[in-house]
Amino acid sequence: MKKDKKEHLYWANTAATYDAATVYVVGECTQRETKAWLLKQLQETDDVLELGCGTGQFSEVIAGKARHLTATEGAVEMLDVAKGRLAPFANAIVQMEDCYRTTFSDDIFDVVFLGNVIHILGQPTQALTESRRVLKPGGRILVADATSWGLPFWSKLAMGIRYLRKFGKPPKENRIVSPDDVAQFLESADFHVEESRLIQKETNVVCARGRKKA
Repeated sequence: MKKDKKEHLYWANTAATYDAATVYVVGECTQRETKAWLLKQLQETDDVLELGCGTGQFSEVIAGKARHLTATEGAVEMLDVAKGRLAPFANAIVQMEDCYRTTFSDDIFDVVFLGNVIHILGQPTQALTESRRVLKPGGRILVADATSWGLPFWSKLAMGIRYLRKFGKPPKENRIVSPDDVAQFLESADFHVEESRLIQKETNVVCARGRKKA
């Protein structure tokens, strides 16, 4: 993802501890259910592009099922961790890309996945429009974003405190998203929304699927 220097450093500095910190903030069961949802959305014939792969937490799930995965990230430190994690998968490549303007041709991927990306972007619709460009007609976009939306007050407060302990003050671009928010972002990028719902475990995750109109 394209970031200014300050934002880039924010995420780059978390690379070594990101995986454990994420589990601490959102919960192990939440992570497991999100990965299970993602797995169900994929087919063995899919050629998948992942934007903002981070350390590759979700990339392993995709590479384990899809025909091919192109995992991309803008923070070098995150990218290095993801490369190590995906090294055992012959069907996966990892490379640096700007999610607002990738180097890929039009209409080449079956699926684009963004995991914990929409809620941190300054311009989510632009990234989704770019996703639409590189998808084949009828291709799917999958979105999963951790959120405190829908949590009881004390649970929301506790999640916020856990985040501050592990990541510090969030970038100004961060937002709390609901299923309706994510659906509206997808619709604004001219996707047909097939699903947008909450996974509710220790914390909540918005999981959404859209389809590029043929």
